[in-house]
Amino acid sequence: MDQGFYGEAELSSIPELARNLSRGCGNPSGFANLQLGEVVVDFGCGGGIDVILAAHKVGLQGKVVGIDFAEQMIEQAKQAVVMAGLQHGNIEFFVDDMEQSQIPDSLADVVMSNCVINLCPNKDAVYREVFRILKPGGRIAISDIVITEHLDTGLRERFQSTWAGCLGGSVPEKDYFETVSKAGFVAVQIVVRHTLTDEELEAMACCPGGEFTPAPAKDDLAAVKGKVSTVKFTAMKPF
Repeated sequence: MDQGFYGEAELSSIPELARNLSRGCGNPSGFANLQLGEVVVDFGCGGGIDVILAAHKVGLQGKVVGIDFAEQMIEQAKQAVVMAGLQHGNIEFFVDDMEQSQIPDSLADVVMSNCVINLCPNKDAVYREVFRILKPGGRIAISDIVITEHLDTGLRERFQSTWAGCLGGSVPEKDYFETVSKAGFVAVQIVVRHTLTDEELEAMACCPGGEFTPAPAKDDLAAVKGKVSTVKFTAMKPF
């Protein structure tokens, strides 16, 4: 199975509701090395696809917490958990702010996030929050979008005008990983890096859908071809 994305066996365990709501760019539970009994927090859980996959891996001895700022998404995720037959598992959801959540200090063994932190204006605050809620020795498994080459200021501003599109909040890869390190994380390891194809780039630029985010100008999309990547990586909080 490609660690970067979902395999057929994993998708078969996910209700159609959660699959249809998924707007991720990877499969963090696939490379998080989740173990039975661990506590996992999913930052920006959306419709619950990664929460469900994590719950299968940590078992009833473990716990999975999903947070999302959108109440509608949390309600859909709760429904998806029931449809997956996991309603009696140790799963909790909260409508919450990733920059300042209600999750206690040092709760989690693992924090995952799937193509959400790029949308956050204050990525420094998000990674400080992730660091706070992790146990010493805890780890992160992140899929996200980064820019790999210089984009001129006007082009960046035009993408930022439709921030919901995944290119709006994306930053250069160097800056992104400086944020991760500045928050205190060590042992950063790239699992998979993938330059977006033309089709993937167009879909990401209109995320979560054309009815919500208008398509960028064709010239602007052409100008960023080959300059936007998904990156899947792990890192840890020191003991």
